[in-house]
Amino acid sequence: MVTLATSAVAVLLAGPVTPASASASCFGTSGNTSILFYRTGSGSAVTGTLSAGHWESNGEFHLPRGYTHAAASHDSLLLYNKITGAGEVGTFTDGEYARTRTFGNFPTGWTQVEASGDSVLFYNGQTGHGITGTLRNGKYQQVRTYDDFKKGWVTMAGSCDTLTAAARPGAATFSWDKSEYGTLEGGVYGRRGSLVGEDHLGQLTATRDSVLSWAKAGGKLDLRAGTATDGWVFHFRGVGTSDLWEKVGRTSDSLLFYKSDGTASASKLVDGDYKSVGPLGDISAGWTLIEGGV
Repeated sequence: MVTLATSAVAVLLAGPVTPASASASCFGTSGNTSILFYRTGSGSAVTGTLSAGHWESNGEFHLPRGYTHAAASHDSLLLYNKITGAGEVGTFTDGEYARTRTFGNFPTGWTQVEASGDSVLFYNGQTGHGITGTLRNGKYQQVRTYDDFKKGWVTMAGSCDTLTAAARPGAATFSWDKSEYGTLEGGVYGRRGSLVGEDHLGQLTATRDSVLSWAKAGGKLDLRAGTATDGWVFHFRGVGTSDLWEKVGRTSDSLLFYKSDGTASASKLVDGDYKSVGPLGDISAGWTLIEGGV
């Protein structure tokens, strides 16, 4: 239950043969298995844990209405309303959220808000502007502003230390320009490269050390996965298909596939290895935001 206290023209086309060692600051502790379900219209919310594909609820509570984005790190959760600039932040561990601060003056209009293990990035796909900051210990602290991100990213996913972004399938950009990945640590983003030849990534979701793309292909979802550590995405490959889903939430080792009627299924994604676990019960209908930590 909730408790209340008060970027790159110089995109690299190839990386090193093997990824560098993962960040000790992110991977030196156990992952965050906390996950939040939220309804924008009513403010109703549920938190719990999703670990190894198994879901356990901690119960329902209420938050302010109207939040359009949520981003969860290794131990914190940030909620944001892109229309009004309202937001809040708090600790988010062991399946429980505890608010520490509210905001009324975030810039409006951010189209993507995504967190890694200790950082968060706000991005505007129309202007290419962005802000990064730290998100840890229940606190948000702005670190840097950017005016040189590529325009048009419509999906982002943050693992413990790596951010992956992609344009909409069919976007009028060069094939090497449809995706990008880099480090997101210490409140700063650093571009590394792109997924060469991957023109139709669809949507992206990341677990602690991996990234999944899910794109509609006929009456199914085409799934691809790879590792995402130290700012590099490696071994990105097809891992099968699934039924059509509307949202995919994450925790440090698991994915939750969801339809608005309450149908849900879970999978595991660790070290780029994807495995379906099966249907989930006790998930209600109508959730508009599903966000978990890493």
